[in-house]
Amino acid sequence: MNWKNHILLKILVVTCVTIFYIESKKMNNHQEQKNGCFFACDNDGRNVVIEWHKTNIVSVNFAHFMKDAWSLARDAYIPVEMDFLKTFPEVVGDDPYFAPFETLFSEGLAKVDWLNVEKTMETVLRGHFVFDPAQFPKQVIEMFGQDDVICVSVIEQLTGKMLGFITFLMRKSYQVGDVKVMSFAVDVAHQKRGLGKLLMSSIFKIVPTVKRIFLCTRVTNIAALHAYHAWGFIIDENPIMDHAFNLNHWTFMEYKIDQSDVLQKAAERLS
Repeated sequence: MNWKNHILLKILVVTCVTIFYIESKKMNNHQEQKNGCFFACDNDGRNVVIEWHKTNIVSVNFAHFMKDAWSLARDAYIPVEMDFLKTFPEVVGDDPYFAPFETLFSEGLAKVDWLNVEKTMETVLRGHFVFDPAQFPKQVIEMFGQDDVICVSVIEQLTGKMLGFITFLMRKSYQVGDVKVMSFAVDVAHQKRGLGKLLMSSIFKIVPTVKRIFLCTRVTNIAALHAYHAWGFIIDENPIMDHAFNLNHWTFMEYKIDQSDVLQKAAERLS
């Protein structure tokens, strides 16, 4: 081999090694990525940012995110829960979740002070968003400590204000590609902008291997049910229930990529 060929061979080897290193680095960075952001426009053309990070239920990071989302969730969740309770007041006394309301209903439905009921509802809901993970019982840590949660928020680019959020759970016990929506809300003052759809679709941008998204909401939450249907969700006939649910009070739905592409197309708006 003459000296020219030898130099060309060395250049070729170095180039191949460099390309391999760069591609490997890209792959590792993708695998290890724990947070990120995307840019999009709402239905009115206003710029928003989708921010996300991966954590788990028992982490301090998750607790901080939920606390930051609490005021927004409070305004979105309380009307839904109050509407449900007024439609199904019999749950007080039958469902352990509504035990804190029993004294308020003790003199009969006609004498219920609904303002106090709403205050109690806020206290109950607050416990789901403002908590200290260090106080979690051992069985909760063992059950959820190894599972991934993705926390996503939509931010007004101009003001930096959080306009909505969603949290997704990916458990080791789920089928590969299954994702559960745990919490989801859009600021009531910023609805009808398509932000909920952007949040729901973001999972396809963050975790492209997702095959199915499943969730549940109150049977009385007509606005949410209408939106889910419009996005391609269908009734889940065999729901996964990590907790005890009264099937008469909740509607379970699922989104399958082999049956709809609405959310995948919406994810293309995230750049």
